[in-house]
Amino acid sequence: MAVTRTSIEKIRRRDLIEAAYQTFLEHGFKGMTVVRIGERAGMSHGIVNYYFKSKDELVSAVVRKANFLIMQDTAHRLRSATSPRERVSAIIAGNFAAELFTREIARAWVSYYAALGQQGDLDRMQRVVDARLSSNLMHALTQLVDRAHARRVADYIAVLIDGYWLRHAKSDDAVDAAAAIRQIEDFVESQLSAAKREEFLQ
Repeated sequence: MAVTRTSIEKIRRRDLIEAAYQTFLEHGFKGMTVVRIGERAGMSHGIVNYYFKSKDELVSAVVRKANFLIMQDTAHRLRSATSPRERVSAIIAGNFAAELFTREIARAWVSYYAALGQQGDLDRMQRVVDARLSSNLMHALTQLVDRAHARRVADYIAVLIDGYWLRHAKSDDAVDAAAAIRQIEDFVESQLSAAKREEFLQ
């Protein structure tokens, strides 16, 4: 009986997270209400409140799912990378999977970024995500250039990734996932070439 109850709870929790994620994508951070989530999941808002004691818990679960999808795609690409430079490219591309880099998701992320600084849990989670991106990039970049240059390039990449996501929320933004990747890659290549020239001259 306990095993069955646990299985049902896991399924319900998974279904609620998926419903919350879809509601987040459709309505953004502020529009992700318990009522909407319950309706999408076919459950009462009382059940939603049973599994998630506060909206903070729900939002944290949704953000974890969104980041998991990005990390999953990145990990898949990294497994195919055979050199440090290919690893950098895999990390960049993993942040722009075509099925995720959509206007609706970009606008939902804008509402999430707007909430940073207001909720401690979200801030802590974002710091973990940022640290993981930085660590992955630095691991590859330090095999290509010295650590100081690697840090600078890694920071540039992180800013560019965020920038392309934020600008994609605009109705008139014509940059798709492939174009964003290509433009970041061009910039990274120019930075790596410049860094290698500087190191050669030292």
